[in-house]
Amino acid sequence: MMEASMAANDEVRQAVASLLADCALEQPDAAAGRLRLSGDMPALDTRHKLCVAAASAIGAYALAIEQWWRMGGGQEQVVGLDWRQAVAALNPGAFQRQNGYSISAAALFTELKAGFYRTADDRWFFPVGSYPHLRDGVLEALQCANSQQALGAAIGRRTGDELETAFGTQRLPGICARSHDEWRRHEQGRSLAAMPVVTIEKIADSAPEFPAGAARPLDRIRVLDMGHVIAGPVIARSLAEHGADVLRLGPPMNQDAFRQTVDTNIGKRSGFIDLDTADDRARLRQLVCGADVLVQSWRSGSLERRGFGAQEAAALRPGIVYASVTAFGHEGPWQERGGFEQLGQAASGIAMAEARDGRPRLVTSQLLNDYLTGYLGAMGVMAALARRASEGGSYHVRVALTRTSMWVQGLGLCEPAPEAAGKRFVECVRPLLERRQSAFGLLEQLPPVAQFSRTPAHWTLPPAPNGAHEAHWR
Repeated sequence: MMEASMAANDEVRQAVASLLADCALEQPDAAAGRLRLSGDMPALDTRHKLCVAAASAIGAYALAIEQWWRMGGGQEQVVGLDWRQAVAALNPGAFQRQNGYSISAAALFTELKAGFYRTADDRWFFPVGSYPHLRDGVLEALQCANSQQALGAAIGRRTGDELETAFGTQRLPGICARSHDEWRRHEQGRSLAAMPVVTIEKIADSAPEFPAGAARPLDRIRVLDMGHVIAGPVIARSLAEHGADVLRLGPPMNQDAFRQTVDTNIGKRSGFIDLDTADDRARLRQLVCGADVLVQSWRSGSLERRGFGAQEAAALRPGIVYASVTAFGHEGPWQERGGFEQLGQAASGIAMAEARDGRPRLVTSQLLNDYLTGYLGAMGVMAALARRASEGGSYHVRVALTRTSMWVQGLGLCEPAPEAAGKRFVECVRPLLERRQSAFGLLEQLPPVAQFSRTPAHWTLPPAPNGAHEAHWR
């Protein structure tokens, strides 16, 4: 185990240096050398290097924040990561407890009896219906009841191409599982392979700016969190760990689920915004004018059609960093196709590589893309803020769930740990949790994973219920 950990340490530092270099951050090799990994790697039942992926993504965004701190005159810091804590951050919602009871975010995906189902041409199709309107849409499209038997029979009567076409036309999330090679031959796979893991594009000019007088790295940085589900809110939550003022905004009639809110709202104030009303659109324009960062993770084109795309935000607030999360990227035939965590694993080949007895399956942590994409997106935001400080400009940062899966695949494969066979993720990892009082009672949750030697990461606010605060800046 010691030799394996030492080899993994080297893999992490190489991956971190590569990520930082791709984002044009200064001296990536020297920065990666400030990362310290400790503890034992947990044994996992997986063919993918989940431990390396988690430590690399978290280490990269932490070191980007450390560079930002030094840009403002702060002293150099060492960033520490414990292996178990880092791996737990692939799915921290799996460990959270409320007043002593488990409230695993896995319960989010019970609206539809989702899973891999055989098609008429012997492929595997994964439909997602994790919200009531999606569940109803999937069941209507398939003309069946919400049971595994009924879904299996309905999907088994149609080919994979028929199902993907129908779901795409009706704007429903569902795709066929592909192998690594199949995905890279697919037009969307080729499009994603040609993109970096994090895309940073300068979209407008503005004067350089850097907020002075910060006691913590991201003091005086305002983040407007308009993400939903997980990846987008995790970008904003990661910035809140280091002092950013984060205001989460969501529609009152389409709220994220309770268990998810408890996990992703840590460190934020949370308000409502209804973009179907003129008053709230005017309010949002005012909020954008006061923001440094805007994060959104709605389907491609959704906010643009309402006047709040990246270009519109840059016109309202020159110098803004606009971060977008998509399922399949911002180019290619699937750019407007919605999707979730599971579809990224299925499309890219992750699920087929994890197959048992010929049946594809998700990685042992269940979630992979959602959190990793959030951490990688936070790194991209910090790189864009650094460019804004040195040369000015507004920036569009883009990350995609499926591109993250492809990045994980690029780290290589490994043999599943025999001692982890049949064990659940929570049994294998067992991280340390921290307690906090909240409007939800006493919560036990994973603390910030990356620990800084001079400015310890911490959240100043407990998670708030959706809409608990007024939608304005402090």
